Amino acid sequence: MRRKEQDRLARMDADYQRRKEVAEFNMRREERMKAAEERTAKKRLKRQKKKQRKKEKKKLKPCEGEPQKEEWI
Repeated sequence: MRRKEQDRLARMDADYQRRKEVAEFNMRREERMKAAEERTAKKRLKRQKKKQRKKEKKKLKPCEGEPQKEEWI
């Protein structure tokens, strides 16, 4: 009987350790995924701003087919 109880306690301890490790792993995994998403969002915003500046710069540039007007004051 004593051996059975010791085996049961050992299994319970092993199960507890396994569950604890899995929970810690999932927590660290979520933190890494959140950090990666934040980096991705930051870089996405930077790309969008760059694209918008390029688009605005293109609007301000005169068309290549039209003659340019030079104003002398």
